[in-house]
Amino acid sequence: MRRGNHEGSIYKDAQGRWRGVITLYSTDGKSKKKYLYGRTKREVTEKMKKMQLEILSGNYIEPDHTTLYSYLCTWLDTYCRTEVRATTLINYETYIKRHIQPAIGKIQMNELNAFTLQQFYNDLLKHGNLLREGGLSPKTLRNLHNMLHKALGQAVSLGILSKNPADLVVLPRRTKQERKFFTVEEQQTLQACLPTERLGMAVLLDLYTGMRQGELLGMMWKDVHIDLNGQSYLRVTQTLNRILTNDPNSRNRTELAIGIPKTAHSVRIIPLLPEIAEKLLEYQKQQADHYRENGITPNGFVFTNKDGGLIDPKNFQSAFKSMLKRNGIRVINVHGLRHTFATRALESGMSVKTLSKVLGHANAGFTMDTYMHVTESLKADEMENLQKFLE
Repeated sequence: MRRGNHEGSIYKDAQGRWRGVITLYSTDGKSKKKYLYGRTKREVTEKMKKMQLEILSGNYIEPDHTTLYSYLCTWLDTYCRTEVRATTLINYETYIKRHIQPAIGKIQMNELNAFTLQQFYNDLLKHGNLLREGGLSPKTLRNLHNMLHKALGQAVSLGILSKNPADLVVLPRRTKQERKFFTVEEQQTLQACLPTERLGMAVLLDLYTGMRQGELLGMMWKDVHIDLNGQSYLRVTQTLNRILTNDPNSRNRTELAIGIPKTAHSVRIIPLLPEIAEKLLEYQKQQADHYRENGITPNGFVFTNKDGGLIDPKNFQSAFKSMLKRNGIRVINVHGLRHTFATRALESGMSVKTLSKVLGHANAGFTMDTYMHVTESLKADEMENLQKFLE
């Protein structure tokens, strides 16, 4: 709404309070009186001057009593439901319902400020972990902030807020995450036990392709090309993830679903070593025998559960860690297989640019930064090779 003129009136009301009144006019010519109160005439005068300045500069926004939680729910359904990846949507919903709602969800949008957000972020860093004691990691907090900043930026565009309070918060410094991977000795021990494990082929393939878990579990035989006399490869074209269900009548909150890879760069072709291609072909034959003996209709996926169905990513993670414990191997998560592949590839002489394409990274710079622990070590080794020219 905008004001038609710059004048207002100040007077004492029947209760003896100082009151100021300004008439606001909307674009269709309708008027609305805005009342301001104070203990003194001077206080009301200052409030009126401030409002008049906001009106003249075009920064005045009529106060909205919508709560932050209510707005975020609407924003999620209106602007995110069909625009972001399903896994991202799950993260957004968790941030909103598990973190924001109980802490600052009842705050009205017009009362939200940078100081409130800063206190909220600081508390999350200390006590925000939902699974155990302690706070959120700086990375998770930054992801939550990025979502909230985006949502509040939309509120500014819609005229609900005059400025984005998330612009002024101070985030923790980015910290390098420890990339857990298997040593050469650990990898050798792991590979020795894989032939007797039901999911052994899946683990072996990940060790030599570096696929993300969702890519591995979502891979289908139609995307696998095996030529024992030539070049074998596989195509990464889809992922398997657990997402929020769209069925309001479903008893389950989430469901397994096939989706597109993480980014456009994630759609790629990965060459297979001849030994891995041969083992994968043998695994395919064993899978076909198992299906035939148990009357299971193939669904086309490379890796399935014992009944021929999709493997839940959480179950795969759990089975992998149980495998490590049974065989006395240091326990890391499935993503550590991807890091192990990348580490071995660099140690074996693969260029960062080639590795970046195999991993599905956006650029080689990201790959180099992610695996700096390897590249720095290799750099030192290569510098030592110059020693022979000084001898």
